[in-house]
Amino acid sequence: MSNRRGWLLLAGLLLVAGILAVVAGSPGSDSPEHRSDNDGFNGTSALRQLAGRLGHPVTVIGASFELPDPPAILFVFTPVTPFSKEDAARLSTWVTKGGTLVYADDNTDTRVAIAFSLHRVQAPAAVDAFPAVPALHGLNEVRANTVVNPYRPQPNQATVLVTASGAALAIEEKFAQGRVLALAAPVLVVNGNLETADDGRLAADLLGLAPGQAVLFDEFHHNPGGASGTWTGTVWGDAVIWAIIAVFLGLVIRGRAFGPRIPLRGNADRSSGEYAAAVGHLLRQSGGRQLALKVAGEATRRSLAGRLGLSRDITRGRFSEVLAQRAPALAGQYEAAEREAAAAGESESALLRAARRLHALAYPIARR
Repeated sequence: MSNRRGWLLLAGLLLVAGILAVVAGSPGSDSPEHRSDNDGFNGTSALRQLAGRLGHPVTVIGASFELPDPPAILFVFTPVTPFSKEDAARLSTWVTKGGTLVYADDNTDTRVAIAFSLHRVQAPAAVDAFPAVPALHGLNEVRANTVVNPYRPQPNQATVLVTASGAALAIEEKFAQGRVLALAAPVLVVNGNLETADDGRLAADLLGLAPGQAVLFDEFHHNPGGASGTWTGTVWGDAVIWAIIAVFLGLVIRGRAFGPRIPLRGNADRSSGEYAAAVGHLLRQSGGRQLALKVAGEATRRSLAGRLGLSRDITRGRFSEVLAQRAPALAGQYEAAEREAAAAGESESALLRAARRLHALAYPIARR
């Protein structure tokens, strides 16, 4: 009975996960980044469909930020993933070769702003705008229930839309064979506002900037931390992720193990011989013969000082003087061993003999 209850619980978790994934990935949900595949109020699927109805070939840039050869018109709405240095350079080159960029962002991407000299005024303005120059046709009023930070036009940039207070809502600039139109309020062309005032006419005029050309929508920069077009971020991808989480939680609740228990291996102590061999190998690889002799000599001096009741930190000169007074024979052996060590040079056999002689002086009992 308990086994059946566990399977029912797991099936219930899978069902809830599927419902959550479908609701979260529903095209009718809100899209603050204004995706072209979203049918919600803030989506731009209507603009994408309008482009197709007007005879424009429509392409979605998803798996990678690869742009087809111009002429074409590219819509970039509120990127979630910032433009990389390579993406900004690719976009700038594409525009100068004849591409038309419509950049509509609530907050301008840093690299895009640098590439196209887009500067904002940090003074919010209500979106109640009128055409400033005859760049767009048939507009008497565009309106949306929002406030934005307008642009600060540069000397080579033309103001296309201006608010009632005189703030630039959209600016345009020529770049070699192409041009850029930056819109400070992307909500003017979202699904929920196209029937407000002349906002629908504004969307048609934006498409008319490149008559008959292909229309591209950038969805590559709408996936946080990665490219869109992969299975993650889609309805079915989210469903799979939620299903994995549900299965994991179900197995945890039922107390099922994910595999046999593997006992931890104890850390075996290494022998002193292995340590000495490793240090010798490192010294040989690094050419540390003189360092090895120096270490051996200092160890011998400290050992002899301890045997004579001297401080282990005694200076070399003072040690030689005291050793000559207290143990002249031992002093002679120590000086002969040091001379042999100094004359060892690059010979490994001489180095080994000198090290053995120093070791015999330092540890005579171990030597015997």
